[in-house]
Amino acid sequence: MTSLSISITMIIFSVLFLVFIIRLIKTATFTLEYSLMWLAIGTIMLVFSIFPQIPEYFANLFGFETMSNFLLVMAVLFSLLQLIIFTKYTTKQTDDIKSLIQEVSILKEKVKKEE
Repeated sequence: MTSLSISITMIIFSVLFLVFIIRLIKTATFTLEYSLMWLAIGTIMLVFSIFPQIPEYFANLFGFETMSNFLLVMAVLFSLLQLIIFTKYTTKQTDDIKSLIQEVSILKEKVKKEE
């Protein structure tokens, strides 16, 4: 594959990704916080596909031999960040559910005592 065909393929993929995210937002599948994050990722993908000099510059700046290594490391770091964020939210929801269960149990006991 030539460099031009790879760029065109990446541009098409990025646009399709953005369209997919926008459709998910319209159907209210994402919260605002997550939708903004995914829109930003799609926009960065599109900019990087249109201007491959940008990731190449950062790859050279941070000492990577190839741009693909830089993009792979960035993808892994992004994935790890996402895992940490989702773990935080899952833990918070678990604690909230635990509190709700305790409150409901206390209320049930009060209702039983009053009857």
